[in-house]
Amino acid sequence: MRPRLLAYLTLALGFCALLAAAPEEGKGKGGKGGKGGEPPKGSIDQVAAAKPTPNPAPNFTLTSPVVKEGGNLPAEFTGDGDSASPPLAWSNLPKGTQSLALVMHHLDPEGKTKIYWLMYDIDPKVTTVGKNAADFGKMGMSTVHNRVEYAPPHSKGPGAKKYVLTLFALSAKLDLKNAPAPITSESLLPAMRGKILGTADLTVIYTRPAGASDDEEKKPARKGPSARGE
Repeated sequence: MRPRLLAYLTLALGFCALLAAAPEEGKGKGGKGGKGGEPPKGSIDQVAAAKPTPNPAPNFTLTSPVVKEGGNLPAEFTGDGDSASPPLAWSNLPKGTQSLALVMHHLDPEGKTKIYWLMYDIDPKVTTVGKNAADFGKMGMSTVHNRVEYAPPHSKGPGAKKYVLTLFALSAKLDLKNAPAPITSESLLPAMRGKILGTADLTVIYTRPAGASDDEEKKPARKGPSARGE
């Protein structure tokens, strides 16, 4: 084979190998699952899509004594700390509220809506919940661990991640008797259609420290009311 042709072939093979080794667009340095990147354009945030627009109760608010809107969630409430659910408080409930539902979610780099905390059938007389509370309503399924419990933020990708807690004020208690147990967001969100009097959000940010362990997903289910879904 002529030397010039051999050189061209070698260069072409090297270029093909480089393309094969390069990460696909939209996937972070972790490669698998797009960890660390932004959700693809056109991704549907299932929780955000369930909210009425505009919000019929703009004065309805959700707060926490441990983190401000848009603030950094303390590690105590993440998989790098105690994995405790954060304390919350809400005010200015819309008139006619008969029940409340709470959903904490994150839109991941693959465009999937991940549910970290799901509570429903919350009595409207309740206005505050403490740290690691699980008795203020009925608990549904987290899609992070596929368990009936609070799943603490524990992203494997680099950089800051956004998590949104949304409280839904409902005009009636939800009819979920025919929904598969345990209750998931796929059952809960459609059941709320036409019953949402207002929503209140609390957005928090968490950035994992360098060198943090990924063992949270391997931990056994927590014992107590949250693990049983009572």
